[in-house]
Amino acid sequence: MLELLVDLAPIFFYFALGIGLKKFGLADRIHGDFILRLVFFVTLPLLILTTIPGIPLSVDKAMLPLSNIMVSLLAMAAMFLLLKRLPLERGTQGTLLIAAMTPNNTYMFPFILAVYGANGFGDAILFDFGNALLVSTFTYGFCFRFSEQASIRSGALQRILKSPLVWALCLAVLLSISGNALPFYVQDMIRPLGNMTSPLILIALGIFFSLRLQHIKLLALILGMRMLLGLCLGWLVAGLLGLQGLSKLIVILCSAAPVGFSVLTFSSMARLDTELASSAVSLSILFGLLWVPFLILIMG
Repeated sequence: MLELLVDLAPIFFYFALGIGLKKFGLADRIHGDFILRLVFFVTLPLLILTTIPGIPLSVDKAMLPLSNIMVSLLAMAAMFLLLKRLPLERGTQGTLLIAAMTPNNTYMFPFILAVYGANGFGDAILFDFGNALLVSTFTYGFCFRFSEQASIRSGALQRILKSPLVWALCLAVLLSISGNALPFYVQDMIRPLGNMTSPLILIALGIFFSLRLQHIKLLALILGMRMLLGLCLGWLVAGLLGLQGLSKLIVILCSAAPVGFSVLTFSSMARLDTELASSAVSLSILFGLLWVPFLILIMG
């Protein structure tokens, strides 16, 4: 237990640092948005390129993106059946559905890196690849079905092809399969930037954190479906796909992740229940600081 707390101490420190920067007026949402863009376009792709080529790929690894898609669609289906019993506005229903099916796997990266190292991080990246495909295609189009405005569905494929994460992952997978790696001088140059990924993510999360305790029952429903049901579905899907060892553990952990930031983005774009989305993302971040270490502890 003490060793786990020592491993996770930097996570709590950087998250608190982000909150402190916001509280003392040194940073606001604009700075948080810049940090997340820096992570998305620079540090995380570089971390992928320095990590995954050294991880042997297997059939289990190929199942990781599929497991993410299966868990997300099952969670959405469960929420859809439940919503048939609840008299809610259409926009609120849309937010509930995409919140249930969209995990914040980026939130999990610092925890996984701290406890499970490069191998665990590699599995988490491959698992999140399924989430990236789903969010950029199905989730994006699906959220507009609950909007009063015209659906804007075009451009999903272009966004995927322009994503530096996708290109970095494809190159890293090719290097791993071929048994090659980036030249040492390239690795030495980009590794320091890649290693900044976890601190930057946590600082940005602290800057964005804003807790508004409204719609308590709906927030409890979202957290229960996204994190508790997600945990159960991750366990089920990992078993169905025959995953073992660390890969199985990562699927279960990441399936229980907090609500993804894209839920707030899509809710705003489609004019769904943005207030509910903002509250759900913030509350799940706070709850995740206790929930994720607890899961790591009980799962060994």
